[in-house]
Amino acid sequence: MNGHRKLTLNEYQTKLKQIQENRSPKTNKFHTPQQKMNLPSPKIQIACKQQQHKLFSDRSTSTYQNLNLPFTSKMTKLSKLQSLDEQSKQHETLNQNLTNEQKSPKQEGIDKLRIQLNEQFLKESSYNRAGACLQFLEPTLVHNLLNLSPKVKINSELRASISSKDLNGNTALHFAARNGNTHLVQALMYKDIQIDEQNEDKMTPLILSAYYGKLETLQILVNVGANINHQDIYGNSALHYACKFNFKQIVEFLLQKQHLLLQQNLEQKYPDYYIEDQDIAQIYKEYLEQTKKKQTKEVIIQTTQTETILKMFQRKNIKQLKNIIQTSKSQNNLDKIQVSSPKITQLQNKLQQLEQFKTQMQGLKRQTTLSTNYSESQKNIKEEEEITLSQFQILGLIGKGSFGQVYLVKRQNQLYAMKVLDKSMILKHNLFRYAQTERNVLSVTSHPFIVKLRYAFQTQDKLIMILDFCPGGDMGQLLEDKKRLPEDLVKNYICEIILALEDLHQRDIIYRDLKPENIVIDADGHAMLTDFGLSKEGIFDASQGARSFCGSVAYLAPEMLKRQGHGKAVDWYLLGVVMYELLVGVPPYYDNEKEQLFHNIEYAVLKIPSYISPECRNLIKSLLQRNPIKRLGSGVGDSKEIKQHPYFLDVDWEKIKNKELDLPKPTRKIRINTQNVQNLFQQEHLEPSSHIHGWSYVHTEF
Repeated sequence: MNGHRKLTLNEYQTKLKQIQENRSPKTNKFHTPQQKMNLPSPKIQIACKQQQHKLFSDRSTSTYQNLNLPFTSKMTKLSKLQSLDEQSKQHETLNQNLTNEQKSPKQEGIDKLRIQLNEQFLKESSYNRAGACLQFLEPTLVHNLLNLSPKVKINSELRASISSKDLNGNTALHFAARNGNTHLVQALMYKDIQIDEQNEDKMTPLILSAYYGKLETLQILVNVGANINHQDIYGNSALHYACKFNFKQIVEFLLQKQHLLLQQNLEQKYPDYYIEDQDIAQIYKEYLEQTKKKQTKEVIIQTTQTETILKMFQRKNIKQLKNIIQTSKSQNNLDKIQVSSPKITQLQNKLQQLEQFKTQMQGLKRQTTLSTNYSESQKNIKEEEEITLSQFQILGLIGKGSFGQVYLVKRQNQLYAMKVLDKSMILKHNLFRYAQTERNVLSVTSHPFIVKLRYAFQTQDKLIMILDFCPGGDMGQLLEDKKRLPEDLVKNYICEIILALEDLHQRDIIYRDLKPENIVIDADGHAMLTDFGLSKEGIFDASQGARSFCGSVAYLAPEMLKRQGHGKAVDWYLLGVVMYELLVGVPPYYDNEKEQLFHNIEYAVLKIPSYISPECRNLIKSLLQRNPIKRLGSGVGDSKEIKQHPYFLDVDWEKIKNKELDLPKPTRKIRINTQNVQNLFQQEHLEPSSHIHGWSYVHTEF
């Protein structure tokens, strides 16, 4: 959808030129949908056409110098404010001991003027006039709007705030989304407006697009990371409104999203309850049928405390499920139940006593699903009988973490890394989903630059993964030894990492945790991605919604710090971080104080040493773009955008993929701890752990 791609800088500059010539996009008429829910209309006031000032028309042929803005007569002229500059300085000098709340006359005048600019900015967005709205964000155009002399210096602070809100909490993006103005939506996002901002009714721009049937603006918002599962003050999601107001195309579009959840509103109704249109009903029915075929049959029971009881079932009937739920309920530790089975209606009928809990349906899985389906589970359970811990010779401990260890093991004269996770610990700390994600990701990937999972099995109290052993250690250790690496070598490593990320993105997986410690060196010196515990499955756009903090502080992208939904574009930012650190020796914006580091990531100027080549510096800047919409790799081309950067013009990507590069082989000595290894697996845990179905795996291609 070329119409839904991000706005480029040239296109935005062209739009500004059109604004100066008063040729902004045509307005869209506003139509209120039939009130089929017993809910009030969203608190977004629309002025009648008769009340709109003609002088603001986008088709006006007058120049900005001739615009007699309604509010200018009440404003203090900036030229007069400029004349107060010296007086302001004296005022500040004489009142150094006064509180910071007392401002100079000039600053007070500017603040009042900005309030009026904010009001006019929102008014123009509500009138659906993109050109007249956007001009208030540009200090140069505001200068002209105020009929100020060219001799007066342009004040960069004299502009509307992109985050302005009206009395009901609506931003300009709320108005643009409601009006279906795709041009204004794209321009506001280019200016880095918050896409999931909520108004007084907790409605986001995305929900308003669904409420008013604006398909194109809804698609744009989803594709740049808006949360499609957000619920407003009434508990309604975008899908609720689309179903109720018979917006067929929006329903169809939302049901295609992998991360969509079917949720109840405050009336305990699912979206399909409101469906009246037969075509929409058929689309919904087909969605449920497809989900039934492809969805895993597992129940995840989450608790109100940090502890989580996770039970995975295969071929369990409703009676068994009911007994387990009643047991958990009697212990007063059941918070909510998420059922990833499409038989929602059936479960509601047979488990009426659980209607107060939320039931969620997870998204569709592709045929190369990352989750373990029934047939795969049966195959793997059979194979698990053939793979046991006794078949491996444990040579020693080579790594240790809070919830597990990594051992060097040997089987049939082949060395492997054995990752051992303690069941009781990962369940207690609600980390099972991370372990399951790593097992799922590694079981479907087979890429030259991603560490291969050879086996997965379990003991009574351990989850075990057997991985390829990479004797070169990780790049974090390499940096400790070398301090920083030569640019030619870094370029080769980065090329290999790009191909690995490309493969993950093609499988709709974002990595999220790219850092030197998660890149290991194999026996031939090639870079390999490992540790997929923080990867996010089922990310189909460069947008959606993993919303938790993860990874080390220095490797958090700006959108992660803001708790915005982050998609595939976050991996390209982290690629820039890794590239910078390999070349410089420390991550960009680094500071020993965490709060200062947070501030630097969001606001500090990026400083790149001059010894790095100009093309490389340009690439790093493009990858470390704070706005994910503008970031290199954020478009539909994904990795292609990066591979086409001038820095990689001389790269033979096929040669890279075939591992034909001559890279320095590792000479690092392996440190092995052989103490207390054998009896580690003989220790009994006081808390018994259940067998986890679907964990076992055997790699068939060696």
